[in-house]
Amino acid sequence: MKKTSLILFLLATLSIITTFCSCGEKYVIVANTNQADSLINIAYKNHNYDSLIILADSMQKTGELSDMKACYWRGYAFSRQQKMRLAESNWQRAISLDIQTDEDKEYYAKSANRLAGILLLKGEYEATMKVAIPAMEMMKEAKLDETSDYTYLLVTLGCCQLKLEKPTEAAVNFDQAYLRYSQMTTKDPTASQYTNAIVGVITITDNYLLQKRFTEAFYWVSHLEELLNQYQMLPDAEQTFFDKQKTRLNLYRATALEGLGQHAEAAKAYDKARLTDYARTNEGKLEATTYLMAAKRWEEAAHNFEIFDEQVSKYGIKLSLDIIQHYLLPKYRANVGAQQLDSAVYIGMEICTALDSAIVQTQQDEALELATLYNLQQKETVFVQQKADMARQRMVATIVALALIILFFVLIIFFRHKAAMRLETAYYQLEIANEKTKESSRMKTSFIHQMSHEIRTPLNILSGFAQIISTPDIKLDEETKQDMNRKIMENTVRITELVNKMLEMSEASSKTVIERTENIPATQIAVEAMNAFPIGNKYKIPIDLQQDNSTNDVRIQTNEQAATRALVLLLDNAEKYTREGAIHLKVDVPSDKVVRYTVEDTGIGVPKAEAEHIFEEFVQLDENNEGTGIGLTVARSIANRLGGDVVLDTTYTSGARFIMTLPLNKVGFSYPTVPSSDTLSSFCASTANSIGSF
Repeated sequence: MKKTSLILFLLATLSIITTFCSCGEKYVIVANTNQADSLINIAYKNHNYDSLIILADSMQKTGELSDMKACYWRGYAFSRQQKMRLAESNWQRAISLDIQTDEDKEYYAKSANRLAGILLLKGEYEATMKVAIPAMEMMKEAKLDETSDYTYLLVTLGCCQLKLEKPTEAAVNFDQAYLRYSQMTTKDPTASQYTNAIVGVITITDNYLLQKRFTEAFYWVSHLEELLNQYQMLPDAEQTFFDKQKTRLNLYRATALEGLGQHAEAAKAYDKARLTDYARTNEGKLEATTYLMAAKRWEEAAHNFEIFDEQVSKYGIKLSLDIIQHYLLPKYRANVGAQQLDSAVYIGMEICTALDSAIVQTQQDEALELATLYNLQQKETVFVQQKADMARQRMVATIVALALIILFFVLIIFFRHKAAMRLETAYYQLEIANEKTKESSRMKTSFIHQMSHEIRTPLNILSGFAQIISTPDIKLDEETKQDMNRKIMENTVRITELVNKMLEMSEASSKTVIERTENIPATQIAVEAMNAFPIGNKYKIPIDLQQDNSTNDVRIQTNEQAATRALVLLLDNAEKYTREGAIHLKVDVPSDKVVRYTVEDTGIGVPKAEAEHIFEEFVQLDENNEGTGIGLTVARSIANRLGGDVVLDTTYTSGARFIMTLPLNKVGFSYPTVPSSDTLSSFCASTANSIGSF
């Protein structure tokens, strides 16, 4: 009875709501629009671009955002994520739509402005003009030609004309843009308006300098100085912004004067630029290289470019094609000009190395963007079809919506407490996942830095010896030749080992089962792994092999090379973290199902809390120790793929004890072929001799 009353009450309430909505539909739509704008602005101000894309998609489907507005915000979010193909596609879509409202006109202008900027950066100047000119005509008709979007389109159009060798037409558009900036700042003298004007004039000046039109560039420097002087007097002016643009003003002036042959005046302008706070920052010093290279002050330019390495290390910058073009190549030229040939050669090698990676990364990024673009186009097609279907089935959709609303109210009352609990649990799990993601990122960064160091050291040694050997008329005594040969071989082996580790890392997450086709003595795996560690300069901790008598007659069906490699990695881990004492390798058969290989050391040990963490990629408890942090990961992966496992015995407190188990089938016992102790000893000796002779 109570349930029936509740349903009747909900139906009555929904009837009233439906009547109200039909009478005041315009009001409801306005409210939804305001709410949509509020959510969009929150995501925009918080730089949450993923949320911005999701909001644009969902609100476009519900009609809370127009198609034009949704395309603009999606394009903006993709551009901030450096997914320029997707940004371009959305803005192209926006300017192809029919303009239906005044708001559409505003977002058409914004989309055209952004799209023109992308095309200009790509060097597609005619395509840029095809976007800019119709947009400017529309904005004139809509009386939007006094906006910053229209004015910046004038600047963009002028830049295209300048690139297309039409300097007269470009100058006309630049002058019109400056006139409009002056009008806007006079009408609304705020920091925001002056900032738009300053950015526009900087764009004009920068393009004249790139075209080596130093007379025009010097003329626009004076306009920039005028705007900055006015900006400085504003009550809401930002000192940091002013200081930065003041630096650029003097750097532009110095570059223009240098191009005009006024070297002394250019040097004075540069010295004035160096007095600002921004000039002392790393970014400011990098911007100063433009003038220094124009003035052929190579040593100073090379010194400033050294900051780039710090920036790469500090911010984890990927060496993309743009970075190589705008920083590494000028850095190389500066070092050549400064006669710092060793540095130039090193930078050249760095460019070659980075170029290959950058090309591959660019191809991958473009492939991902194209795939996403294809998905978006597919979604757009589906969306259009859905809108057509919804128009034909509006009445059915209304009935279904009412039923869903009723169900929603019933469920939200019934499951409110449970939903709150699930939300709390999900939030907790999200926090854990976020921490794991941060830790994984940190460890991968550390691994990349370490591998770079590991590879660079032997490469430098090999490069140095190559230069010595290739020096004409050089004479080397026999002892020096032998020493060089030994070091070349050692570093060649070192690089090979690093490459092998990288290959092993790529297989660490593999789930492929390794074929077990070899029937061998269980002790043979231990003997071969132990003999890979001869006592010498590299391996100073002795390894003691201990085996139960019951293992003498045990043979297992496995993969000898893979099983030995897994055990070698465990012994290598023990060698790495053991400073003194001994390492014990034990072989026994605890049951009729597995063979157990135990590696004990007297090293630093592992806390119980880290028992599983140490098997993750790139984890090292002692980060000062050499290594890649993937040995235990690979060892466990191999053991798992052989049907076994590797675990840490947390009850052992005198160091660390790792236990590797491999499956033992009953057919593994082969009493007729049991080797005698003498035979086993001779096998160990012969294996050791063969490794030693190698």
